[in-house]
Amino acid sequence: MKLARSLEVKHLRAFSDSMLVVKHFTGEYEQRDPRTRAYATKVREASLSFETFELSQIGRENNSRADALSRLASAETQNLTGSIYLTEAKMPSIEKKECLEIHQGSDWMTPLRNFLEKGILPPDRKDALKVKYRASSYTIINGRMYRRSVSQPLLRCLNNEEQQQALEAVHEGICSEHLAGRSLVFKILRQGFFWPTLKADVIDYAKKCVQCQLFSTVPKQPPEEMTPILSPIPFIVWAVDIVGILSTSTKQAKYCIIAIDYMTKWSFSGLAFRKPASRIMELNSLETNSTSSCTTSESNKNLAQSQGNGAIEAANKVIFRGIKKRLGEAKGRWAEELPWILWAYRTTPRTSTGETPFRMAYGTEALVPVEVGLESYRTET
Repeated sequence: MKLARSLEVKHLRAFSDSMLVVKHFTGEYEQRDPRTRAYATKVREASLSFETFELSQIGRENNSRADALSRLASAETQNLTGSIYLTEAKMPSIEKKECLEIHQGSDWMTPLRNFLEKGILPPDRKDALKVKYRASSYTIINGRMYRRSVSQPLLRCLNNEEQQQALEAVHEGICSEHLAGRSLVFKILRQGFFWPTLKADVIDYAKKCVQCQLFSTVPKQPPEEMTPILSPIPFIVWAVDIVGILSTSTKQAKYCIIAIDYMTKWSFSGLAFRKPASRIMELNSLETNSTSSCTTSESNKNLAQSQGNGAIEAANKVIFRGIKKRLGEAKGRWAEELPWILWAYRTTPRTSTGETPFRMAYGTEALVPVEVGLESYRTET
């Protein structure tokens, strides 16, 4: 029937040596098998493309040529003449191909896209003026909409589903520390993403986070003047602190040593299995990702150092607050979560410098997981 349609046949008369097939087509026999019913329906639908169609039964002895053609499916096809053509059916004709539905709902980007791509404005005059005014801050590159910025690179605009994905990845992903408020807003913007309700969504998302509510801190210490410490060269002046006794980790460690550079705010960590001596501190297990090293000389082994400015205490508070929120009740896994929290700390802008420690140390921003899942302008180019 497909071949006849391709040849633009108007009137078709077909024959079959199976009485069951003919009776199913005419409706004289009941079709109980769903597969048989589907084939009969398929033939009836195909017959409507002809002006006249007739299916008749003939004897098996009069259908030998059709039987010979049907046996070619299991025979060798190398010696066939040019008058016989075979077509391989990869799937039954009654099976429908699966198609994914595409939902093209409207969001906050729809009016801007319509104006930037097609020049279409809303019918209301006030709405049209708003769209014209806002469209000057946006551009379309390779089918994606970006927001222009004076002090930042192009920020990729996200729809509702992508907004939720970005919030989950930055707030509680593999390299996150359950940030909230301005810190989470700045981090999302620095990774190259934007939507108009970013600040309100961040506050609402943090309020719904169970871990953030359980381990939120209430400031009790009165404000004090900071002690200024000048450090014009990176990795020269360090602050070192030890935290413990902690819950015994899976690595049998009970203490954690944290070191922070005063200029770049870069942080190192180390595990201690026993409390250090009262006058000597060994920093042999410090992690480092740079060429600089942190050592102690014989003259500096005495713990009576000059007064710090509280930077290391503030870093400890942020780091272990993030560990609490990531672990919940599984406190013994703090040693495994420590590297991820440190990475989140290094890729989050610090208030004192306005930059991330990673950028202060390496001169560029680090690539975080959210930029892999949701491609930003930096990862595309």
